[in-house]
Amino acid sequence: MTFDVTYALTYNVSMFPIHKTFSIRDLQRRYREVIETAKQSQDAVVLINKSVPEAVLLDKQTYDELVRDEYIYDEPYLLKLIKQAKSSYISGKAKKLQSWDELDA
Repeated sequence: MTFDVTYALTYNVSMFPIHKTFSIRDLQRRYREVIETAKQSQDAVVLINKSVPEAVLLDKQTYDELVRDEYIYDEPYLLKLIKQAKSSYISGKAKKLQSWDELDA
């Protein structure tokens, strides 16, 4: 029984990292400390209101890294990739594969 509980705790902790948390009141009273924590950790700081997560605070660099790349499911980006693939096919740069195994070659 102890093994199962230990395994479950280890599994849950490794799957969900524990973020630094502050209450909304902490943000109001200790604004600079909360901001510095986000900057130094370069990780999410969770803001809690009445024991419920309400918002997430990120430092500017971490935020920029999250939004700088085009999203893989972004429609304009996918249409651009399709247009590039079609252009390669029309110009003869594409190779027709006979099987999936040729992808590794």
